[in-house]
Amino acid sequence: MAGIILAVQFVVYPAFEYFSKEALHRWHHVYTRKITVLVAPLMVAQLLGGIYWSAAHQGLISYLYTLLIFSLWGITFLFFVPLHRRISLGTADTPDFRRLVRLNGVRTSLWLILLTLHLIAHTIPLA
Repeated sequence: MAGIILAVQFVVYPAFEYFSKEALHRWHHVYTRKITVLVAPLMVAQLLGGIYWSAAHQGLISYLYTLLIFSLWGITFLFFVPLHRRISLGTADTPDFRRLVRLNGVRTSLWLILLTLHLIAHTIPLA
């Protein structure tokens, strides 16, 4: 997810400002369908893996990891679903695109923290 979110942060979302409203409306439908097929299974697997990890290896890192995953799900549904809905409806404007990039910076940071926690947990033996 860290790799995908970095591409979205630095390439995909900033590009939305360069589309005409009509072109973005058409492209966004294709984009959301394709990105959902890619991202949804990864997010579900990450969520289930985090829950399993927290149950099987109780500790600060596994709990923090799972808390961050739940936070990412919350941020996605509270902020990104409505923003993408505005884009799909053709009512989004430049401030919406900038908000999308800005808020996605938070998600990007959280996914990079998750990657770091994952690497730490699998590098340092946990009791």
